[in-house]
Amino acid sequence: DFRAIMSSSFVRVKLVTFVHLTLISNAMLSSWSPPAFLFYNVFFIVSLFWALHSKESVDAVYMATIIDAAGFFLDLFCIIGYFSAHNPWSVTFAIINLVARPFSTLLLQRELTERGGSLNPAAIFPTTEQRSYEDIDRTTNQSVPTNQPPPTTVTF
Repeated sequence: DFRAIMSSSFVRVKLVTFVHLTLISNAMLSSWSPPAFLFYNVFFIVSLFWALHSKESVDAVYMATIIDAAGFFLDLFCIIGYFSAHNPWSVTFAIINLVARPFSTLLLQRELTERGGSLNPAAIFPTTEQRSYEDIDRTTNQSVPTNQPPPTTVTF
């Protein structure tokens, strides 16, 4: 059952990695694209491998999701600006990669929420509220255990 397979968290990241690695590799077979296309796609693939390696890392999936979402617009700019009819194979795979990005962003976002993360921008920036400082150098009055029996109390 496809739904049961997609509900497995690790399968989603593997699927996104396999699909985009295949599409990006075929899109890079000719020299139609600018170096920026390779630059941000390498970062995307590296972040996906990081998410595969660190199975519980929220940061890895967060970075992959952000790069994937930004990659949609960057792919669009590269295809529009550098389209070449002399390389239909590569451009076709770049367009398919562009179409696959929103779906993979949704899959990565689902993976992010399953790992306990959030795409809320407030979650990545620290808050401005003051936190109390715990002085770990301060000595405290803690009782030190001894082998002596406890003192007996005499009542009158």
